[in-house]
Amino acid sequence: MIFSTDRLPPQARDILKKWQLVEEDTSRISDAEVIMAWKLSPELVRSAPRLKAIQTFTAGVDHLPFEAIPKGVKVFSNAGAYSIPVAEHAWALLLYLAKGVNIMDREKMTEYPKLVGGKTLLVLGAGGIGNEVARIGKCFGMKTQGISRHPRPSPAFDEVFDLGSLESLLPNADFVVISLPLNKDSKKILDKRRLSMLKSDCVVVNVGRGDVVDQEALYELLTSRKKFRYGTDVWWREPEGEGAHLPFMKLENFAGTPHVAGGAIKEIAEMAMIAASHNVKRFLETGNAYNEVNFADYV
Repeated sequence: MIFSTDRLPPQARDILKKWQLVEEDTSRISDAEVIMAWKLSPELVRSAPRLKAIQTFTAGVDHLPFEAIPKGVKVFSNAGAYSIPVAEHAWALLLYLAKGVNIMDREKMTEYPKLVGGKTLLVLGAGGIGNEVARIGKCFGMKTQGISRHPRPSPAFDEVFDLGSLESLLPNADFVVISLPLNKDSKKILDKRRLSMLKSDCVVVNVGRGDVVDQEALYELLTSRKKFRYGTDVWWREPEGEGAHLPFMKLENFAGTPHVAGGAIKEIAEMAMIAASHNVKRFLETGNAYNEVNFADYV
């Protein structure tokens, strides 16, 4: 039996029509072999003794209660399901900051706008979102470089490097887009030392996870380098709550949105649930599926 914590859209139900599907009714959870969820409590996991797999509707899985998931249960993320809307959002933030859309002082505007075409774009996280960000960058004639734990060639990137190359690439980047998941390797990967390596007028956009960047070091940099700019749709208190404990929103060189790039609207959320359903179908038919999570990255 497949259990979904939320009601699936009709197209998703049709994908899974060969199997028994229970939605929202937690009294049936003990029969579940697959759980599909946005969020998952330890109690719900422990109530499913027959569990074989967990499929998230979210791309990130850092919110999962890994300590409660039994050994042998596979976990699949929904990476790639949000590539287009999140990449679009990243570019909205990037162009907003690059062009100083919020700057009404004409004297400042003689120096503030930053040319995008022909510049170097460094993407941290060369997965689905990162590839779409880089593809759009190519439309501006940008040099596109990617960072990935498992680098492989892609038409969207001129070059893809492993994490060991990060520090050699940061000083040459005009624009940086972060689409990394949060795990033990990526937490605060942009710390004070690495942030200081960036150009004084670099534009950084984060659509991955807030804790990839050191909050205090970033605030210090934004207040000391007025031409440095940072935009984010992800924050430092997820999944417990959005926001930051420093007054970023008062800064002219900062732009923030309340984690709306992904599944904030019904159309995108349903697209994500449909993608997750295809992956569950693949698992039930073959025993394998895309985006299997490595527990060692999180525990």
